[in-house]
Amino acid sequence: MKSKIIRGYTVQYNDDAKKGVEHLAYTLSYAESDSLFRNARISGKIKFEDRVGKNYTLVRKTGSTFVLKKRSAWL
Repeated sequence: MKSKIIRGYTVQYNDDAKKGVEHLAYTLSYAESDSLFRNARISGKIKFEDRVGKNYTLVRKTGSTFVLKKRSAWL
């Protein structure tokens, strides 16, 4: 599992979720990505889709550490 710091949060991910990490880090504005992290922190996880329609789930692990998982479109 790899990890990357995005907006002060540690995001752990496997290779299949790399595009989702890039979406969080480089495509979304600060406010958009911060909203996803805040909602995942409150609810434990949040589902989102990138601009090309790939689906991901951001799961709170501990404190400011999250796991990003790629998921199938139909889940």
